[in-house]
Amino acid sequence: MKSSEFKILLMPFSSRLYRLAFSLLGNREEAEDTVQEVYLKLWQMKDDLEKYNSLEALSVRVTRNLCLDQLRKRKRTRQMEEQQQAADIERGEDPAEQMLEKEKAEIMNQMINRLPEPQRSLVYFRHIEGKEYKEIGELMDMKENAIRVSISRARKQLKEMLQNQHASWTDQIK
Repeated sequence: MKSSEFKILLMPFSSRLYRLAFSLLGNREEAEDTVQEVYLKLWQMKDDLEKYNSLEALSVRVTRNLCLDQLRKRKRTRQMEEQQQAADIERGEDPAEQMLEKEKAEIMNQMINRLPEPQRSLVYFRHIEGKEYKEIGELMDMKENAIRVSISRARKQLKEMLQNQHASWTDQIK
């Protein structure tokens, strides 16, 4: 399938997919990112699309599944944060220090979410889930070397984002 055919067949569904993603996620940026990811997945499936009776139904199903995955990830993140807070309280750690660490983690998550795909997913799998390069390669259908390069570039982007954020905070203090 050529890109022109793909656009003609699948792009008319974009507003419906966005509305679905937004209704499930409640966040405009995440909904937009999800729709882009849907189209990437569908493009990867382009040679098999003629097997499906309804491309609209397929698009909706892929969108729904990606949104549900994101919601599960949010839930896991919240649960991990709650467990960490409970463990910190048991150890008697300083609440102010806990708040600072939580804010740092939130900033880093926001920055990771601003990375383009597939870097965002690669960083997530490697640094959040702790997966090995081989596992990531199997999940993402990528070569290990390409994963290493992409993660390295993502780290560089994150470092630049952190430096820019730090500079803006410093300017605000002055």
